[in-house]
Amino acid sequence: MKVGIQPYTLNALDEPLDAKLDRIARAGFEGVELGTDGNTDGVHETLIEHGLDVSSIGTTPDELDDDLDAHVAAAEDFDTDDVVAMWIDPEHYETRERVEATAERLTALAERLAEHGLQLHYHNHAHEFTDLGETTGYELLVAESDGVQFEVDAGWAGTGGADPAPLLRSIGDSVDLVHVKDMDFATGEFVTFGEGDLDIEGVVEAARDVDVEWLLFENDEPTDPVAEPAHASVTLDQYTDHFC
Repeated sequence: MKVGIQPYTLNALDEPLDAKLDRIARAGFEGVELGTDGNTDGVHETLIEHGLDVSSIGTTPDELDDDLDAHVAAAEDFDTDDVVAMWIDPEHYETRERVEATAERLTALAERLAEHGLQLHYHNHAHEFTDLGETTGYELLVAESDGVQFEVDAGWAGTGGADPAPLLRSIGDSVDLVHVKDMDFATGEFVTFGEGDLDIEGVVEAARDVDVEWLLFENDEPTDPVAEPAHASVTLDQYTDHFC
């Protein structure tokens, strides 16, 4: 199991991506989750220089619909087979019918990507965990989607009312990527890693048990975008070593 980072965590730093990648490598991360935009020339050189892998390419279903070829090219450029749909609006989880339609859309996108040897993943926030009676919107989405893997964001799952570690174990066959994000579950606020409600050790253990490929640290609004990633890298390395 590899430990990486979503570079959005460093978004507050007024630096080009290649400079951020230099920081990421020095912090001890093994890889990053990238997007499809921007000039990639210097990025490639920096990735190679520091031995950083690309876990996955982040995007949205709309962007995939608009230009699938660009995503196929980006995945080839960065030597990854994994494309992550990062967001679908909350109204698509308000009823069973809407969730089923969302699952149908993701299934269709997964089929198109599979034709190019790529795997679609879906990244959750909190709004997918709507109460639909005997199930939640997220559980229904997983059950109704075909050929789709799920990038579990543990912090957002907890904020949505799920218990992240049992959630990982319950859908483990469908999970290769996990965002390890600490949050205040009651308020949905981002907090410094290790100071929120996320059971980090429990999530890492569950991820190990279901054979997750990547743990990806992320904090959308870190207090210190330089110090916190370094602390998170050390913490996650300790936990992954513990559970090996």
